[in-house]
Amino acid sequence: MPNKMIPGNVRNDSEHILKVWTANPDFKLKDITLEQFQQDFATLKKLLDDIQTKEEELVPLRNQRDELSLKLNGACTRTRSGIKGYFGENWTEYEIAGGISASERKKTGPHSKPAVGRAL
Repeated sequence: MPNKMIPGNVRNDSEHILKVWTANPDFKLKDITLEQFQQDFATLKKLLDDIQTKEEELVPLRNQRDELSLKLNGACTRTRSGIKGYFGENWTEYEIAGGISASERKKTGPHSKPAVGRAL
């Protein structure tokens, strides 16, 4: 699908074109008929409506997913901390659980000291 082509915009454009074309049935194109345009528009409209219905059906499932993910994320964090406390942070079990061992962490250097005598 090209970057600028958004199905909802195509639907709106098609509605405007249909208003003009049906008001001026003498308008002709070489390879597109008014009837074909109307059929394609009706099909697109139905597909977009069907997709919207499915999206609305997914809202409760997405809400459940998000709530459970938040709960499970908290449990993972607490459990990983418990594994770190039980096994230690340099043990394989902690790394398997997703922790980064102390020996693998990036070492930070000394923090720079503020210049003496500078006015704030």
